Amino acid sequence: MTAFAEGFQALVQRDLTWTLMPTVATVIIVAWIIRSTLHLRKIPGPWWAPYTRLWLFRALYSERCADVYLQVNRKYGPLVRIGPNHLITNDPLTFRKILGVQSKYTRGPWFDALRLDPHNANLITERHRQKHDALRAKMAPGYQGKDIPQMEHAIDRNLLTWLDYIQKHAVTTQERHVAFDMARSIQWLLFDMVCHLCLGHPLGFIDQHEDCYGFQNVLETRLPIVEKFAIFTEVNTWIKMISHIPIVRRVLPSPKDKDGIGAIMGVAQKTVNARIAQGIPPKHNETMLDSWLRNGVDGSLAVTEVTIALFAGSDTTATSIRALLLHIITNPLVYKRLTDEIRNAATSTPIITERETKSLPYLQACILEGLRIFPPITALRERVVPPGGDTLNGVYVPEGTNIGLNLPGLLRNEVFGPDVDVFRPERWLEATAEQRQRMDRVHELMFNWGSTRCLGIRLAVMMMGKVVVEVLRRWDVVALRPQRPWRSRCHGIFLQRDFDVRVVDMEGTVR
Repeated sequence: MTAFAEGFQALVQRDLTWTLMPTVATVIIVAWIIRSTLHLRKIPGPWWAPYTRLWLFRALYSERCADVYLQVNRKYGPLVRIGPNHLITNDPLTFRKILGVQSKYTRGPWFDALRLDPHNANLITERHRQKHDALRAKMAPGYQGKDIPQMEHAIDRNLLTWLDYIQKHAVTTQERHVAFDMARSIQWLLFDMVCHLCLGHPLGFIDQHEDCYGFQNVLETRLPIVEKFAIFTEVNTWIKMISHIPIVRRVLPSPKDKDGIGAIMGVAQKTVNARIAQGIPPKHNETMLDSWLRNGVDGSLAVTEVTIALFAGSDTTATSIRALLLHIITNPLVYKRLTDEIRNAATSTPIITERETKSLPYLQACILEGLRIFPPITALRERVVPPGGDTLNGVYVPEGTNIGLNLPGLLRNEVFGPDVDVFRPERWLEATAEQRQRMDRVHELMFNWGSTRCLGIRLAVMMMGKVVVEVLRRWDVVALRPQRPWRSRCHGIFLQRDFDVRVVDMEGTVR
């Protein structure tokens, strides 16, 4: 009788458990929804953003997330909720607070998606503050040119090779009409420039004028996938867990690959091995790689850093140059004023010097305005609110909240005037001293701030100035399709092609 009673009781409990499971699951889901709704309830945003990360996914999937981010801040204000635990800001004071040297904010799991190796971070992806700052100190002299007096000479050599290519293959004459894809060509130029600075020699992108090693193709096919991992960060954790499995390791970039990112890593690996075997050259007679190794960067990490420099440094600068040229050649007033300044200036030949580009005020105004109207980075680069939470824009934000930095929105701040959506370089020359200071304070945040401020600012601005000057003092450039000048896809950075232009001798003569 006792055994029967115990069996019956167990049966009842089992059936009761199965009966209660849906109820328990429902309670858990409802509790999660309530928490998702309430913990950031005072912050406005799209009505469905508190319940799912699909709002963010849709923004990225549209390939126009820069416009989406810009509009969401304009609609809801400087601090907007765009996910269950995700905010976005375009407020300069919040940018400065989050990125400041004394800030307690940390890099969020978004950065893990950019790792080439799930188990090893680099300068861009390192989330630990002290480790990042230590690595940054080792790499800064190379990026800033302090250890490389021949930095400008290396840039000039590659620029001359590129200009010669255009003269031979891209200039329209009476005998030929050329639709020249300036977007792709500038990409090849920047790849070789960065390779030369890092490794001591270009890799043939300019000479062959094609995607050597399939590097660009891999970026364009994989980047749209990788950026989704930055939203669904659980994927990064899974990849890290299973990455030791041999079949999974084969999917990750490897120096043994014959093309793509891995192939570039292979070239870098050979150069690193050669440098270590031969010994680093004397100081002030070296490449960026030499500088990094001399300053204590590990050889295996240096391989990754070369690849990241090629990816992050070349693409962003290429986008900045493409966008600047597009806005110049499609604006007759700007085009006339800038070409007059360039062609009437007494500057060095065959390539203008960095110092001379800084002496051309309208050119510098165009560079500032080009970066403002079309910033090359749109990724949110989320930071995490520190323990204890914080108050932003008068609203308490709990600790652990991810806050994305809306760079396109920041650079359309009212400080730049009532016509922030217009490319107008004159705003930088017409501003009073006080206005100019306020504009500069906002504009400088596009390169990050504090301990994460971009190390390649000098390089980027130098390259922009030199390329624009040397193109416009040699030729006139016309967009072949001003109503649809290029194909531009936004995936945190821009993937651009089909920027077809007509290059002719100055004043439009064809000979």
